[in-house]
Amino acid sequence: MRFLITTPGDTQVQAIAGAVFDELKNNLTGAEIELVPIYDFHLKATYFERRISKLGLKNYKRIYHEKLTAEFMAKCRQFEPDFILVLGGVVDFDQMLEFLSQYRVILWLWDSYRRFSGLIRLVKISSEVFCFEYEDVADLRENFNIESRYLPLGANEKIYCPAECERDVDISFVGAPRRERVKLLEQVCARAMEKNWSVKIVGPFLQERHFYKKIFFRFKNSHLVKCVDRDYTAPAETADLYRRSKICLNINTVEHHSLSPRTFEICATKSFQLMNGGQASHGLMNLETDLVTFDGVEDLLAKIEFYLAHDDLREKIAAAGYESTMKNCTLKKSVAKLLAESKIIQGSAQ
Repeated sequence: MRFLITTPGDTQVQAIAGAVFDELKNNLTGAEIELVPIYDFHLKATYFERRISKLGLKNYKRIYHEKLTAEFMAKCRQFEPDFILVLGGVVDFDQMLEFLSQYRVILWLWDSYRRFSGLIRLVKISSEVFCFEYEDVADLRENFNIESRYLPLGANEKIYCPAECERDVDISFVGAPRRERVKLLEQVCARAMEKNWSVKIVGPFLQERHFYKKIFFRFKNSHLVKCVDRDYTAPAETADLYRRSKICLNINTVEHHSLSPRTFEICATKSFQLMNGGQASHGLMNLETDLVTFDGVEDLLAKIEFYLAHDDLREKIAAAGYESTMKNCTLKKSVAKLLAESKIIQGSAQ
């Protein structure tokens, strides 16, 4: 069996894709597997090229995609895969979609297809689809007559694991600066300064902003910016921050109603998690015992104060979350489910 894995060139996605690749190699002895990242135009283009493209001059982007597709085609023709596994799913430009349609494609979405307008085109050419978002399964069936399966992305337990260390950070958050997150975090950081809580925030909150936008952002979120530790951490550093934190905040975006990988990663380090309500576990975890949910900023602030004062209770909840994660929500178990449920992989292995 020969198959090629492709995934976005984004650094964080690449780290997960590498772990999936290793798990597949461990489980499919004798199979020939290649991992080939696809670097989107916005990851490789210069600032000038991105600005020109946004203004409507698409020539730079078209040339880049043509070259990228030609390189990928050459790799496929040399390797001759039986099928292609697409992880993440950002490949939505015409040249690549036309080429991929010649192969049996297994697509494992790591975000809701509804968040990216062009992603449904990749879904439509795929032979099998596995969804990160539970609601997408019914949505694809009802709106496009496409059958898919729910497959959450579990925590890489080789990185996100318990370790003895001091809980010297009261509150931590790791993630991108979405509007709802920024609003909550600004109020958390304001209260933290009143209460002398230590807060560490990791994410690109000031990255890639024009100077005048940075000034406005700093003025509007003056408490938050004082708590931003850095814009990026490698997975191992993120796991270390969770282990050092008394409370790990998990603020999901409004588009998502299923448990995110961050939910499992925090629990896998045996750390206490405060997560916004509105997510469904679909039997993977018990949201009443494995973590604590909050509803709005006042509830969040009250629960932060309460749980910072109750170490034993935090540890009990963190231990329950760890047990559920190890039972149901590891990367190893996610890959095992992919292998068991993919008819293409099962057929090729025979």
